[in-house]
Amino acid sequence: MAVKPDVKAPRQASALATAKGRVGTVAEHPGLAPFAVWSVLVVLVAKCALSFAFAGRYGWHYDELYYAVAGLHLQGGYVDFAPLTALLSASARELFGWSLVGFRSLAILAGAVTVVLAALIARELGGGRRAQVIAAVLVAFSPRLLASNGLFQPVAFDLAATMLVLWLALRLALGRGSWLALGVAVGVGLETKLTLAVVLVLLLAGFAAWRRDVLATRGLVLALVVALALMVPNLLWEAGHGWISVHFFLHPPPSASAETRLQYVNNLLAQLNYDVVVVALLGAVMLLRERRLRPLGITVIGVPVAYFLLNGKSYYAGPVVLFALAAGAVPLARWATRGWRLALVGILAVGWVVTLYFMLPTNLPVLPLHTAIQQGVIKARSDYQEELGWPALAAQVKGLSAGANLVLTSNYGEASALELFGHGLPPIASAAVTLRYWRPPVTGRRAILVGFPKNKALTFCSDYAILGRIQMPTANSERGLPIARCTLNSNLAAEWPQILQETTQ
Repeated sequence: MAVKPDVKAPRQASALATAKGRVGTVAEHPGLAPFAVWSVLVVLVAKCALSFAFAGRYGWHYDELYYAVAGLHLQGGYVDFAPLTALLSASARELFGWSLVGFRSLAILAGAVTVVLAALIARELGGGRRAQVIAAVLVAFSPRLLASNGLFQPVAFDLAATMLVLWLALRLALGRGSWLALGVAVGVGLETKLTLAVVLVLLLAGFAAWRRDVLATRGLVLALVVALALMVPNLLWEAGHGWISVHFFLHPPPSASAETRLQYVNNLLAQLNYDVVVVALLGAVMLLRERRLRPLGITVIGVPVAYFLLNGKSYYAGPVVLFALAAGAVPLARWATRGWRLALVGILAVGWVVTLYFMLPTNLPVLPLHTAIQQGVIKARSDYQEELGWPALAAQVKGLSAGANLVLTSNYGEASALELFGHGLPPIASAAVTLRYWRPPVTGRRAILVGFPKNKALTFCSDYAILGRIQMPTANSERGLPIARCTLNSNLAAEWPQILQETTQ
């Protein structure tokens, strides 16, 4: 009996080959490509070497000082940030003392994790060695990662945590993930930065719309239970403090990083380096085109739109933008197979390198301080402005504090700088953000006021005399603010409600 030839097999093979070569499609693979360990390691070494080379400049940032002090007060929550940052701060202090490079090394390590995840995302989407290396390079040297890894702040840890959540969600969408792992990642991620909640809402909405099969398992309930269990300390703290963080985020104070909506769009694109925005768009299109990946595509598009509408900051959308960039490496690597296509990619790469070179001083403190001030780099980036002059402020206040019972500051940067650098000062007090809960037990009424104008001070002081003005090497938010002497109307505890009101207005 003659065996009929299988005419479907060649067609299936041809269809698979076509799918593999088509831009914007994730082909079905019998297995994942090997992870490009050594190639990605080279990228990691280069990225970390660059970050460590300048990790000691220009000094402690306004926010870093606050997080460093928060590490001395470990608790379940903080007014304006999630508790993991304080835990990492305490760990950095135990490991490295009060070393600025030591603190920032944790942010650089978080950046390295983000780069590895970028390569893993490309691999998960069917990318081989070339796609994985492209993803690692583009993410590692993106302005978003270079800038955020230069400071010990929640942003760096949020990038790694959210990329981890998205990678695990991608694995679930492709049928090889773990709900338990995702639950752990979500719990830790929410304890890192609450902006992850927007990502989670869009992910769940996307799965509910297009992939209910993924949600129709007991694993989802397990993930929710695990995530909630990890958040219990923070929830208990919030409940005991009137859900103050919710009120803070609904009515945030003015910020140096506030953006108009036009600036939001510009800064969102600049996070990638303008020359490779098209790669992120390729990634978003690829995710949206396939039903099984559409929840991720909707998240990548929806998060930036949500923050635009909610008047959020562009860096809140940073993790999903980097995820799209990593995903876009797959169609880019697949597309660049012919000579003329390679030439176009080469031109794109040259433009990316040139742009990166010229943007580097605003993303990393590569220039000496004097040169950076002369060339306007310090003026162009508010983060750099807030890294200068804090030890000098502590020395200035110490020279004016003779006979005082306490030093009262108007914001957390001043208070934290005096805590770290103000050796021999009277007790430091501030009602700003979480510092309001760390009021020192002072009974004397003679106070040095830092940053309080006369009209505010006289609501809780009986007199007011300016002793000097804050000296800073650049025109940041502190330069020129008054340093004054006053006598409190009564003891600090009794005046605290009024001080809190004047500080938070």
